[in-house]
Amino acid sequence: YKRHLSTTSNSQTPNSTMVKTKELSKDTRNQIVDLHQAGKTESAIGKQLGVKKSTVGAIIRKWKTYKTTDNLPRSGAPRKISPRGVKMITRMVSENPRTTRGDLVNDLQKSWDQIHVRARLKFAREHLDDPEEDWENVI
Repeated sequence: YKRHLSTTSNSQTPNSTMVKTKELSKDTRNQIVDLHQAGKTESAIGKQLGVKKSTVGAIIRKWKTYKTTDNLPRSGAPRKISPRGVKMITRMVSENPRTTRGDLVNDLQKSWDQIHVRARLKFAREHLDDPEEDWENVI
């Protein structure tokens, strides 16, 4: 007896992805608030400035709540991998798509070790001629 599993479809198709858009300039945000204070509707402001009505509403709500149109601090943890590290990983995977996570970690560790060695060598050369009294305070 075979059971057929029905596949459930998501509301998003594989090709529809959410794209992060650029933030509006401070001038545009201030213009939105000024037009709102002048009595214009969100729709009218959006049409006049070429901005979505929902964006206009969000800026007005933010202004009413915080009395500012500045960018507020966002939540979230700092990135664990630097942009340079991301480029290195991307390059390594594009050169060898079947590489494993372990191989990536090892290769990245080697590159960071070389950077660390160079930094330590530079420090040692800079402090080569320091008097011995300076080193007595080092823990």
